[in-house]
Amino acid sequence: MVVSLELDRLGSVDEARAEWERLALASGCPFATLEWTEAWLEHAAGPYLPHLFLARDPGGRAVAIVPLVIARGRYVRKARFLGFRAANEVGPICAPGDAEFGVEALRRAVAATRVEWDVFLAEHLPGTGWDARIEAKVLATKGAPIVRGPWQSWDDYLATRSHNLRNELRRKERRLREQGMTHGTPRSPEELESALDALFELHRGRWGSEASPFFSGLEPFHRAFARAAFARGWVRLHVFEIDGRPVAVNYSLRFGDAEWSYQLGRDLRLEHASVGLIGTAIAVRGAFAEGATVFRLGPGEQPYKLRLANDSSTLETVGIARGLRGRASLVAARRRE
Repeated sequence: MVVSLELDRLGSVDEARAEWERLALASGCPFATLEWTEAWLEHAAGPYLPHLFLARDPGGRAVAIVPLVIARGRYVRKARFLGFRAANEVGPICAPGDAEFGVEALRRAVAATRVEWDVFLAEHLPGTGWDARIEAKVLATKGAPIVRGPWQSWDDYLATRSHNLRNELRRKERRLREQGMTHGTPRSPEELESALDALFELHRGRWGSEASPFFSGLEPFHRAFARAAFARGWVRLHVFEIDGRPVAVNYSLRFGDAEWSYQLGRDLRLEHASVGLIGTAIAVRGAFAEGATVFRLGPGEQPYKLRLANDSSTLETVGIARGLRGRASLVAARRRE
């Protein structure tokens, strides 16, 4: 299929703010938003320089944005999607109905920057077949479990789950509440900061030195984005406490009719009580009570996600190499995946 479009290189985000916001909302992905983009560029970009492209169809309508970044390392120059690794999903920013424009815009953006990089890595592209679409090599595929609704009631959803899971969720939530567990969500910027404090503390307590460099290691970025997202009404932070002590925090983003689970922190001392599973289940329950039609549990097929999910999507990581250094970098990237 031949796709006709015009691709312009943007000097900055400001050159296409209105188009960017419209396309991000149409894409349904919170990691495509201006709020995510600007927070990442200010707090997390490091040595990566933005290379932003706007595509228009033959009628002049803005149909896609391709936000790339390139870093010139000592030995290898790497191109990636803006927000790589920190985002649950990356890709051309476009409405689902304009996906072919998005693919063509990405092909042309990759070609336009080709002399500037040795390796192009695209992690967590939605769907499959990206190797054929942009002439890349598949490095990894990963499942992303989903709870798909809508559901008239929580009991209707539970009826689709196993008898053991239904009983476990009800029994363990009841026992935690008997121990004094309370559940709240931030209603003000001050409460947001307190909830984020608890999330980062629990995350570091759970993972220690292995804590993700793309979460705990980028705390200023995540706080900046959460503040901007909170102001837009997208943040869903569920904080669970016992005797005033946070024991679990579930951080999700409500965007359109979907909720995206982003990060979970839990107290290891309550591992036996499955406080992480219960916290996630309560977040799912709250999302559907608000009218969400899908709850995305995030990349990775951890057992607790698979127990809750009734559907799944696929995320694909692909790469393109130029020259010996690029090929060596691609081999290393495949091993890491």
